[in-house]
Amino acid sequence: MTARIVLFAAFIALFAVLVQWRLFDREAEPETADVQRPGYFLTGVDLEEFGADGALRIGLQSISANEDPASGVVRLADVAVDYHAPTGKDWHLTAAEARVPPGGRLVEFEGEVHLRGAPGDDAHPAELETARMTLDTVAETAQTNSPVELAFGMHRMHALGMRADLKAGNLKLVSDVNGHFTP
Repeated sequence: MTARIVLFAAFIALFAVLVQWRLFDREAEPETADVQRPGYFLTGVDLEEFGADGALRIGLQSISANEDPASGVVRLADVAVDYHAPTGKDWHLTAAEARVPPGGRLVEFEGEVHLRGAPGDDAHPAELETARMTLDTVAETAQTNSPVELAFGMHRMHALGMRADLKAGNLKLVSDVNGHFTP
């Protein structure tokens, strides 16, 4: 019987040592570095957004798209955007490059930005050229604080800054407006 008690005590002691080693004397696991999610690089980009009615609202084409994994910003090269307003008006925008911050609400265009569309009820399309422009895809507006040149028909205007409501077809030149109207 004593042998059983000694064997049982030895078993309890071994169990206690194993539990203590398992819980207290383990080496701390090495800290893992923050793992960044991978970014992406795409070529031949063609994105489309449809409205609630199922009709095409915005179409975007780009030669390439490159996401910065640290910031989530997507950079596009050689960009073209077609915006189809609910009123039936179409706007076409091209630029050398664009930047899309996380969330995708804003698209910031830069480099030979060209916007073409028919504002209001005028049959002549308006063409606007500038160095930079921001498109808000939710509010459906475009704006710039850079110098702009606006041409419609044979008329030309120069200004500093522009605001456009693409849904309503309104375009407003902000300041320093100078125009040349050919009869």
